Amino acid sequence: MVRVNVRRRLAPSFMKICAFRRISVVAASLLSLVPFSALGEAAAQSPAQNLEYKEVVPLSSGQVRDHDVCVNFSPVMTAGDFFDGLQRHETPSGDEFRKNSRLVTNFPEQLTVQLQLSISVCDADIYTPAPAPSFVNGIRFKAQWKRGLAMRLVTELRVQRVAITSEEGDSRLLFLLKIRDQNVPLTDHLIISVISPQGKLLSRMSGRL
Repeated sequence: MVRVNVRRRLAPSFMKICAFRRISVVAASLLSLVPFSALGEAAAQSPAQNLEYKEVVPLSSGQVRDHDVCVNFSPVMTAGDFFDGLQRHETPSGDEFRKNSRLVTNFPEQLTVQLQLSISVCDADIYTPAPAPSFVNGIRFKAQWKRGLAMRLVTELRVQRVAITSEEGDSRLLFLLKIRDQNVPLTDHLIISVISPQGKLLSRMSGRL
């Protein structure tokens, strides 16, 4: 019996594909060794972010859960028309604020935090009003400025409770936190704390520009 060895020749197109793959792998390996600077500094640097504010600036929200009832805090910060049109520009030396092309460095001496409370059943599929827990009538608020890790009380804080006309059974409250202070940089954070009648911290909200 005679054995015949037949050597199958690779099709030219298949050989080209294999060669192309080898070249691609080598090219990718060499490209990974090229520093980003050689590819263009513009590609390595992200563009500066600019942000323009409206008249009302939202703060982070808060919540206190009492069994199956949730007290939700929704604060916003206002100061007349101060924030309307204020722009934040990111610069290599830090954030810079401008309005009408003029440099602005500090918060106004007076500003107000409008803090709305909505009281509802927790984890409900739709908003379901609930009676206010007993601690709501005695809650207190604390306002502080935060710079880095350091926190300090605002110079003056006055709290005003405002009646809200709502549908029967809808438990909503509104508190106006009126703050007075001087020479506070716009880069500071405003911290609002909710304190129970017994002095326990219940929730904390923050705002930054």
